[in-house]
Amino acid sequence: MNIKALIATTLFFFPAISLLVTAQERPAALLIEQEADSLKSKEPARADLFKLDVLLRAGLNVESMGDNEHSNKVNLDEARILLHGDYNDQLSYRVRFRLNRPFTPTSQDNASRALDMAYIKYKFGKDYKWSVTAGKQSALVGSYEFENNPIYEFMFTDYVDRILNLFVVGGTLSYELNPDHSLNVQVYNTINDSFVDLHTKNGYAMGDLKASKTPIGVYATWIGSFWNKKISTKWSYNISQFAQNKTNHGISLANKFKTDKDMLYVDLQYSYLAVDHALIASAAMNDFYARTNSDRVLAQDVTYKSIVVRYDRMLTDKWELALKGAYETAGMDKDANIDANFRQNWTYFAALQHKPFKKQDLRFYLGYVGNTVSFDRQFDRAQQQFNRLTLGTYFTIPAL
Repeated sequence: MNIKALIATTLFFFPAISLLVTAQERPAALLIEQEADSLKSKEPARADLFKLDVLLRAGLNVESMGDNEHSNKVNLDEARILLHGDYNDQLSYRVRFRLNRPFTPTSQDNASRALDMAYIKYKFGKDYKWSVTAGKQSALVGSYEFENNPIYEFMFTDYVDRILNLFVVGGTLSYELNPDHSLNVQVYNTINDSFVDLHTKNGYAMGDLKASKTPIGVYATWIGSFWNKKISTKWSYNISQFAQNKTNHGISLANKFKTDKDMLYVDLQYSYLAVDHALIASAAMNDFYARTNSDRVLAQDVTYKSIVVRYDRMLTDKWELALKGAYETAGMDKDANIDANFRQNWTYFAALQHKPFKKQDLRFYLGYVGNTVSFDRQFDRAQQQFNRLTLGTYFTIPAL
């Protein structure tokens, strides 16, 4: 073959040879690029590491409490700061403060009432199905009222506001059965204050009660979802101890239905407090027996029951209706002189809300909030009534 023929043959086959070599080398090069991208994804991104949200609700409130007390005021109902972020797929954290609560430390857990939560969460195991959460965190109780953003709830029930220990110091172990169901066990301090402080700060004598050597509680909680996540459940059983040889039990069944325009939750709760550290029944019981300050003691064998229903409906793209009603009772089953369910508590509100921006959690509202507490006729206590007309706004501000 002469030189001219060799050159012509080479020029003819060179593009084909180049394409073949490139095709063989491309998978290796692509693999290297993918590995590099994967390594980068495991490094903390600034946007994921630190996020700051500010939760605010404020408004003009026109209030009446019974027949004689009336007040008009501009009130800051909620002011909270939420810091949260993800270091990677396994490690995350969350810290939230209430700015209108005292920052003094509580005696049992050395946190403060202003600190809602401060915890880290670590996922591990195959497909990261296991996780452990440590620090001050939300109680794993079956309550969508509590799980809801606090600025959405114009008034909480006694169950959430007074009976539960909502933000607990402890640890949680969770296992994800599948994307729709998980099992959780949480160990925590029964209350945030010590046995002695709860008595002395609230004006109760300890009597024959002694502090538990292990004032700790345990939640066992199933969290589930069905029907493409339109139906959600959060069911919990709780056992705890506050006083020695006095064990508390609680069952909480939270159920929620959610679509693009509707949200309905129904919470059902039963609590048996061997010693009434919630103090609701104790106040009425001591008044019933006309006890003096030095003789006032905590009630025992108290049962609290509640049902909470809330319905939200998007009327249009920018207008929303929010309705809530709750019925709660307190009883003392083992006291022959006091009936079961001697105290009844009704909580209710209705609000018309305007949401000007589809992708921002900003709302302006006009609403009515009410609360009625009544007692059996054997109690010489007048019915307690609270009414509020409120006009205001709330906003979850994504500051960072």
